[in-house]
Amino acid sequence: MKKSLLAMAVAAVAVAATSAASAATVYDKDGTSLAVYGRIQGVVYSQDSGKTGNSYGDTGLQGSGRLGLDMRTQLTDGIAAFAKAEWEMADNGERGGDRDDDHFKSRYLWVGADFGVFGQLKAGKFEDAVKYVLLPTDIFDDFGCNGQLDNDDKRDGMFMYTWSGYGFTANVSYQTAKDTQLVDGAWLKGAKERLDINDAYAVSVGYQSPDVLFGPIGVRLGYAHTDFQDDAGVGLATSCYDDYDQVAASLYWGSLDVGPYVGALYQFRDFGMTGTIEDYKVQGAEFVVAYGFENGVSLRAGYNWMNFDQDKGADVDAHTLPVIAMYNVTPNFRVWAEARFDVGTDDDTGVNGKNFKEATTQNFEENVYSVGARYTF
Repeated sequence: MKKSLLAMAVAAVAVAATSAASAATVYDKDGTSLAVYGRIQGVVYSQDSGKTGNSYGDTGLQGSGRLGLDMRTQLTDGIAAFAKAEWEMADNGERGGDRDDDHFKSRYLWVGADFGVFGQLKAGKFEDAVKYVLLPTDIFDDFGCNGQLDNDDKRDGMFMYTWSGYGFTANVSYQTAKDTQLVDGAWLKGAKERLDINDAYAVSVGYQSPDVLFGPIGVRLGYAHTDFQDDAGVGLATSCYDDYDQVAASLYWGSLDVGPYVGALYQFRDFGMTGTIEDYKVQGAEFVVAYGFENGVSLRAGYNWMNFDQDKGADVDAHTLPVIAMYNVTPNFRVWAEARFDVGTDDDTGVNGKNFKEATTQNFEENVYSVGARYTF
């Protein structure tokens, strides 16, 4: 990178971090561009939400931010190189679990090549190909996605090829060996959803039609397989996890911008275990509806179901209802109120009781809410 380009990038980051700047391409010359983007928000989370940032679980205000860089340079007439770096800042820990003060952690880091009509190839840190299938029902800010796994699995050592054309999209991803990677649903034996991965691959395909009445109709399918390392990378956690297979399918109709939108998802992740630990499956379904008004108001609601089923063990269900009302005051400023209601999660206790939280460590028994404001640049 030329010294002038680097200087402009540093200046742009400084301005973005200290003032209410608009989204901007800060450098664009001779086929090379650099864009800076991000957000700063303050959100009040209710008691038992797991996001309050205090050890007592009391209602509290959380401030956080994101900062990202998008870079691109033309190599030849048909090939361009691109890169992305995005960080999460000062939200007291990833997923609300850790309580580090004012951290600065990477969310996405990748570099790649764009071959135009022949697709794109990228490598770095991001979710696998199944993530593409989950997006149609990932329409809430804090309390949705309770029927799916893989939504948070941003992992290092990833490669992915993507091709799009004629309404179709195809993704193929592969992951190299990496330690302590996020694995949604890895709840047993103290794994805390972090395991050592030996290798992994995933594929997904989708089709989106032209507009039909109020918007396009889309369908997406995906499959993934992951093998874990044999060593006990995090205590005894990895040594009891062998592999998993995942299947996901989704449908949607409409657009989240203006007008009606409906979406549905089904997925399962089947974990193979080692030794005396029994195999288990986590499956779920999500249904969402939304309506966007031209004045910037958007209303969204859904139903999420998740089932944890272990061979000769627990068979428990979680049922939740997420809702959100948002108002985009301007393209850069949004306010919202969101809630998640328990509508029948297994919460019995005792020897013969069925309790989702005890079996999985995931707490959907409480009704929770958040109220927030966000500035995006």
